[in-house]
Amino acid sequence: MDPHDETAFFRGADQDCLVAAALSCPMCLSGEVSWELVDSAYESYVNCSCRHCGHVRTVFLAPEQALRLAMHVDRPLDPTPRPEPELVAL
Repeated sequence: MDPHDETAFFRGADQDCLVAAALSCPMCLSGEVSWELVDSAYESYVNCSCRHCGHVRTVFLAPEQALRLAMHVDRPLDPTPRPEPELVAL
């Protein structure tokens, strides 16, 4: 295993901005990251490549994280923070 491999640290229900932040480059802190989801029978991971500094890394995913990123293959992540909806008692 490459010493720079890492595990993703976002939840499946997190906002797009938190998922995008989790995939941002740890070397230059840029959010300009291209990623490719690899979903195999044994494990899921995403190959990330920083468009700013060129740093390449592999980020391993839990099943709910892989599902979340699979929804964004055709629809890019929206990095704009949004307020959480208010919960209303019924």
